[in-house]
Amino acid sequence: MKDSKELFDYWHEQVRLKNFDLIGDSQPVPTQDLRHNCTNYDELRHLREVLLLDEEERSKVIAVIKYQCTAQVLQRRVGLLREKTDQQEEAYQDLEQKQSRFLQLLRVLQQKLLGKDQELAKLQNRITGLKTENEALRAEAENTKAYAELLQELESLRKQYESEKKKREALGRNNQRLGGQVSHAKRNKQKLDEARAALAECQRQLTNLAQDNQRLQHENQLLLAKLEEVQQFLKQNSHESRNHETS
Repeated sequence: MKDSKELFDYWHEQVRLKNFDLIGDSQPVPTQDLRHNCTNYDELRHLREVLLLDEEERSKVIAVIKYQCTAQVLQRRVGLLREKTDQQEEAYQDLEQKQSRFLQLLRVLQQKLLGKDQELAKLQNRITGLKTENEALRAEAENTKAYAELLQELESLRKQYESEKKKREALGRNNQRLGGQVSHAKRNKQKLDEARAALAECQRQLTNLAQDNQRLQHENQLLLAKLEEVQQFLKQNSHESRNHETS
């Protein structure tokens, strides 16, 4: 973000005025009409260099552009209206001089008739001059109001920025705490995975032992069956031997 003075000076140089007939119009002209129709305000706020800024910076720059365009067009309007006032005052003075010459030349009825006309013209010119001066004063007041609105907008932007900054700081702290919790959860998950792996290994070993036990039981049964066959064979041979000795 540029320094405030540098920012104001930069956009002050970018403002261009146009439609000077409307700027110098003696009739009341709304400030927003002067800003949109008599300056390049709409062009400046849509410049690429403005649109590429982030939202906060863009809002501040547009506020400065708005103020610079408003201030410059109102200042020019004050100048033009004062020039018109001076011109009308000069016309009034010239009319006064003409009236004086007519008063010297015409007397009696002509002097009275023309005097009334001249007085009416003087009053009309004076009224017009007062209206123009009143509009100049109103334009000055609008300029002051525009600057106050700019200060208010900048203060609002500053508060929004501070609020957003606090939210981001809080979010950063939450993310940091969440990171610690995630690390703790990862360690617990690792321990749980190791315990599950150990349990699976124990189950595998128990399965192998059960299979070995079944195999040994089967082999033991076979050996017992063979042992019974051998015992029966020996018993039978012993009985036949005794019978042979007796005979």
